[in-house]
Amino acid sequence: MPWAVLDGLLRLVTCDVAVFNDINLAEQQAITVQAVEAGGLHLLGVGENFGPVYPQYWAHRQRFLPSDYTDRSGDVVSVLRWSDFCTTSELNNTPFYTECLRTHGDRFSVSVPMPRPGPGRSRRLFLSRESGPDFGERDLLLLRLRRPHLHEVFVAAERRRSRIPHLTPREREILELVGQGCRSADIASRLFISVGTVRKHVEHIFERTGVRTCSAAVALVLPYAGQATRPEATAPAGRLSRGGSVLPVPAIG
Repeated sequence: MPWAVLDGLLRLVTCDVAVFNDINLAEQQAITVQAVEAGGLHLLGVGENFGPVYPQYWAHRQRFLPSDYTDRSGDVVSVLRWSDFCTTSELNNTPFYTECLRTHGDRFSVSVPMPRPGPGRSRRLFLSRESGPDFGERDLLLLRLRRPHLHEVFVAAERRRSRIPHLTPREREILELVGQGCRSADIASRLFISVGTVRKHVEHIFERTGVRTCSAAVALVLPYAGQATRPEATAPAGRLSRGGSVLPVPAIG
């Protein structure tokens, strides 16, 4: 999901974190978990080695009513809260919440489902608050009205990514620095190469992408540039990476 969407949801509906996740239920695998916290922190976990660290995560999840309903019903329209399924007391006695979710400070959550890419898959957005009040009718209405548009934005982003040209690791590294606002001299100093070498790499990037400006290349190849650092595929399971640091994964309920 484009980061601007999650940033916008934080402003639209006051909450502590906005999350997009894509889960393979059949193989019990978290494909993507993408989160934005109210303080501006952007977190992204991807890849086959990424997943929850809790031993009983998947078993508990199947018995957690809010998640189980979304997984089994095929309902990709209803915007629902935890409180639509259980009271606070019941939530506090649910193993999935106490062992997997409460550790992140979540007390209230609302889920926005999205059409599934195939059987055994689940995609959705959810917003969480660490303190009250619970999400109200105004919040639910805003999310219901925007739900179809959120999916359209996601599909459009997927189409753009499918046409992204291949760059070498060095070319991508330079383009990421360009996307962060670095000039050629800054990049050369940071990568211990000459300014001329930087410019030659930029020329190759233009040839591969078919564009003639750095801003156009960044927009085409790095839709997340300057906002998040994508972790390596070998990042430890259940962890997110930001700037080389390993961080706890937010709940992917």
